[in-house]
Amino acid sequence: MKPKAQERGQALVIIALAVVGLFGFSALAIDGSRVFSDRRNAQNAADTAALSAALAKIRQADYVQAALNRAADNGYAIDANSNVEVAMCNTLSGLSACQGIPTVDINSNPPPTTEELARANAANYIQVKITSILPATFGRIVGRDEFTNILSAIAYAGPVEPKPLVDGYALAAMSPDERDAVFSAGNINVDVNNSGIFSNSNYTDSGCMHGSMRTGGNGTISVDTSIQTVGNFCPGGNSVIQPSNAVNEGVSAIEYPPEVDIPNFSCGSTNGSESTDSAGRTIISAGNHNNKVNLVGLGEVIFSPGTHCFKKGLSILGPEVTADNVKFLFTDGDFSLNGGTLTCNHMMVHIDGGSGVHFGGNSHVYCNNVTFFLSTGNVTWNGNPDYRIYAPTGGDYEGLLFYMPPSNHESIQINGNAVSEMTGTILAVGSAITVNGNNWTDGLNSQIIGNTVSLEGNGNFVINYNPDDQYNPIDPSSITLTK
Repeated sequence: MKPKAQERGQALVIIALAVVGLFGFSALAIDGSRVFSDRRNAQNAADTAALSAALAKIRQADYVQAALNRAADNGYAIDANSNVEVAMCNTLSGLSACQGIPTVDINSNPPPTTEELARANAANYIQVKITSILPATFGRIVGRDEFTNILSAIAYAGPVEPKPLVDGYALAAMSPDERDAVFSAGNINVDVNNSGIFSNSNYTDSGCMHGSMRTGGNGTISVDTSIQTVGNFCPGGNSVIQPSNAVNEGVSAIEYPPEVDIPNFSCGSTNGSESTDSAGRTIISAGNHNNKVNLVGLGEVIFSPGTHCFKKGLSILGPEVTADNVKFLFTDGDFSLNGGTLTCNHMMVHIDGGSGVHFGGNSHVYCNNVTFFLSTGNVTWNGNPDYRIYAPTGGDYEGLLFYMPPSNHESIQINGNAVSEMTGTILAVGSAITVNGNNWTDGLNSQIIGNTVSLEGNGNFVINYNPDDQYNPIDPSSITLTK
């Protein structure tokens, strides 16, 4: 039976319509999954950008740039394919107004707290909005050239009080199980002003030969607050604790202090050089120092402002060295001073591949606003160096004098005497810290936090703890997302 003439070509029409439908389903499946994936990524980018902006604002830094940088790190920038908007919530209104900010009743009984009022204030919130444009693939067949995702995040950036590390104990050993994590020996009298001592170790010995904290020798340990140990406290020798009821055993462990972001120093391809100015001083320009820099003999040496990258180390023996507004990066070798004088202001030292910071002999170190980062290497202060070193008084590293991340298990050994002055936190939770004080009765204004802490020496050893002089980071848990 022959088909009728008017039925010819119907299959072609059906196939054409089916192809359009198939492309429509392909567009839904492929473009839809792309849009969904981008929406999730854009939301994550907005969340992290808002948190970065909030932290920057609390630190009185450029919060807009902080948000833009973090969004760019996640693939969203101000360009043809995306846009990033950053604004304080009190500047927005209408459809752009921030949502999810809590409200309070100022007439409630009891009245709202200061923090509740702060968290109800739109001026304390930052909104980051990301607009992402995706070109369509199969969607073009059904008339859709592009897809747009608009996501936003709001973070609290209001008043947040920085908190002292380890609840403000001047001496703290953070090892969870080391025996004698805090240990004092010799004929040393330790006096901790305005604070106390904490041992995070759960080590317990029924015979009390060792403990979470152990004392020895003939000295006295005096605290203004208390001595707290997770394990047991074992006095030894003829040591005395004042006041006699200062010790509390079996307390709860404290979480490790937060890690500190290490700055990313880079010298590029420029090499540093040495020259002599009209006054006969040696001037060392910023850049790469590919050979070990040995500064020997008398005379004046000045490091120019900028970043200096030491590929084989720096040794100072004799001259008077000035280093202001500098960053020192050591990728090999060490930073050693064995005689002479180092004067510095606004200096950051980062040991990343090098063997550490080693000061000794009859050296003189006078530095303000200085921080030593040691990703690798150790710290030693031998001999009788005369030093006055003070941590930064502002910025991200305010109050931070020495920092070694938990991954660095090298030791810190510091000698101090009557002419030594040190202010700022020594934070090295993976390291054994030994402080040798011989009549160090004035000038030690540091919080000392290590994996273990040992106090040695003779005579009186005084720690003057002032939380305002220490590294008090912002608690990240107080910076929260509301949307």
